[in-house]
Amino acid sequence: MLTVHPSIMLGSYLWDEDLVPSDEFDLRMAPLKAAMAERGLTAMLVYGDAREHQALAFFTNFIPRMRWAMALFPAKGAPRLLASMSSRDMPAMRTMTWVPDVKSGWEWKWFEEFIAMLGESGRIGSMGFDLMTPLLFNQLDKTLVTRFFLVPCDDIADVARAAQRPREISIIRRASEIARAARDAIAAHWAAGGDLENSALAGERVARSMAVQDVRTLVSRDGGRTLEPYAASFGDRPEKLLAYIALKYLGYWAESFVSSGASQQSRTQSSKTLDVLIDGLQAHAPVGTLVGRVLERAGPQHPALQGSFGHRIGLSPNEGRLLVTNSRETIVPGTTYALRVGSPEGAIASAMVAVKADGKCEILLRSDPKE
Repeated sequence: MLTVHPSIMLGSYLWDEDLVPSDEFDLRMAPLKAAMAERGLTAMLVYGDAREHQALAFFTNFIPRMRWAMALFPAKGAPRLLASMSSRDMPAMRTMTWVPDVKSGWEWKWFEEFIAMLGESGRIGSMGFDLMTPLLFNQLDKTLVTRFFLVPCDDIADVARAAQRPREISIIRRASEIARAARDAIAAHWAAGGDLENSALAGERVARSMAVQDVRTLVSRDGGRTLEPYAASFGDRPEKLLAYIALKYLGYWAESFVSSGASQQSRTQSSKTLDVLIDGLQAHAPVGTLVGRVLERAGPQHPALQGSFGHRIGLSPNEGRLLVTNSRETIVPGTTYALRVGSPEGAIASAMVAVKADGKCEILLRSDPKE
């Protein structure tokens, strides 16, 4: 779901070495190093910003709280990381990553020194550069001059992240637990007579109290027909509740819908359709066939779902691999999907499901419409 990105990022950004020890990054870096050698790259630059940073977070564990950051991996030598933060923030920034040398991107001389270390010429791989602002790219281009040529290498990250590693799944499992608590807080506040936005804020408070790095909510003010972001419009209490919450914990996302007040028929149909979707979410299952089976059971779907029954979720709230009719993909083992089905009346059922490497599925979180 598309939601509004918050202006101030809170939560814990420390590198939790108990959950993600340093040897995890040796494993993650292996395909990157192998691809650099195979393609004859002098170095690799991996870019990310506060809005989107999948590859950067995967390889470095660094998540920009503001602006941007860029990891610099030479084929030979120690890596470096530039963060667009002031130099006084660097001690805190160094606690977020295994990369030993973290510099302020405000002092561009550090990047110029890095390029000077690479020699007279060569090919430099790039990841995430489609997110980079023209101003920053022009500054980078002036530093490279004509000595070094940029080679797009986003496919390397796609290969390395084709399946989620067990430690990633464990973090998503914890994120799902927090999403369950936040969802329950929304439902409880609404059941006690609260208005829409205060109910959503109750869920956000619970999530933030559990150290999430980002939390986003949507609510319906028109009886479940549409979803809107926070608008500081208190007092709204329609007959039906429909809300959505997504949160990020240690870089990984989880989400849930909350709905109540729809007719029993639409609630039952949404829940049973979700059963069909979960049962069919098996490793290597053709997505098109799965969606076709669900459509046989489902009635008209809620317009906010945009014709999709779900997507892969992880270091981004939507990592692609949409569950849509015309998909030619298969379900990849070792991945997590955010699922949702729902009627135009606003009875939306949702779930977080991990498809394990052995092909079995684990329901991390499920939310069915309530009375």
